[in-house]
Amino acid sequence: MKTTCLAMHMANELLNVPVAVATILVAAAAIALASRRSKKTLDAEKLPLMGVMGAFVFAAQMINFTLPGMPGTSGHLGGGVLLAILLGPAAAIITITSVLIVQCLVFQDGGLLALGCNVINMGVVPCLLGWVLYKGLAGRRGGHLSAWRQYLAAWAACLVAITAGAALVPVQAALAGRLTIPVTHFMAVMVGVHLIIGAIEGVITFAVVAYLRQVRPAAMGLQTPPGFVAGLSRKAVAASLVVTALLVAGVLSWFASSHPDGLEWSYMEHRYGGTETIIKPPSDAVAAVDELQSRYSPMPDYTRRAAEESAEEAVEGAWPNVDGWGSLAGVIGTVMTLMIVYALSILLKRKPAALVRDGAVV
Repeated sequence: MKTTCLAMHMANELLNVPVAVATILVAAAAIALASRRSKKTLDAEKLPLMGVMGAFVFAAQMINFTLPGMPGTSGHLGGGVLLAILLGPAAAIITITSVLIVQCLVFQDGGLLALGCNVINMGVVPCLLGWVLYKGLAGRRGGHLSAWRQYLAAWAACLVAITAGAALVPVQAALAGRLTIPVTHFMAVMVGVHLIIGAIEGVITFAVVAYLRQVRPAAMGLQTPPGFVAGLSRKAVAASLVVTALLVAGVLSWFASSHPDGLEWSYMEHRYGGTETIIKPPSDAVAAVDELQSRYSPMPDYTRRAAEESAEEAVEGAWPNVDGWGSLAGVIGTVMTLMIVYALSILLKRKPAALVRDGAVV
């Protein structure tokens, strides 16, 4: 049976069943707490941003960029820190979880058993840690925050939080007993690669934050500065981000790097002292889940089933990779994420019917 090689996120083969179940339970608890918190903190200004930013992050994650100084390796946006800055950590966790579920179930991007790890590593840790670092470095008071301080805080938060999430992968693989090399070796490479990825993600996050700061400061939780010329409405900002997401997923994805991403390179391409294989063969249970996921994912590897092998060959042999099926998959995923996250935001914001007793609302 062919071993599944997933393009972006943690794969089933890095885990065993007990660790997978444990991380899924931890992730579920974090999502439940985040949902409860979001009911209290999600405001009207950020309500439309939740679905739109989910769609934007889904599209942006399709763009792998070649890492400078590391030929043959690429990275991609995680998006958790950006979401936390814009939405708050609770709503950000729900949003990035929705993105990861769509990627996993529809496109076989990220292992089904590894879904809990991916939610923790790409969602819970970057959202919480990134938000804490951003708030601590920004030091905002009374809705006023200088641009340079906000941008620096966003960049630094990405650098640290993305790397911290990536550092959990070797720990989880080691707990599962999957490594054939010392965990410190895998950890060193993962941290080194993701420091570069985090620095680049910080620049992307800075660009989005700068755009929103210029066109609608209220979306950033900032007061409108004196003399501010009327910017874009909430609907216009949402529309601009949706259009950008569709263009990124449908067209810009053709120009994504075909090199393996930082995680895949660290455990499948990188050689540790000449060691060819750093993980043990998967168990029968893990192999069965891999087969199940591969069989029932509607568009594995962001293409139609019959074109899966030819698409892999095209990625290796051509750049840009002009792929109509890949564009369709990107647009479908972007729209699905937008609809799912926006529906969740409405449900989270909906208040329970008030009880009336003796003419008083309680």
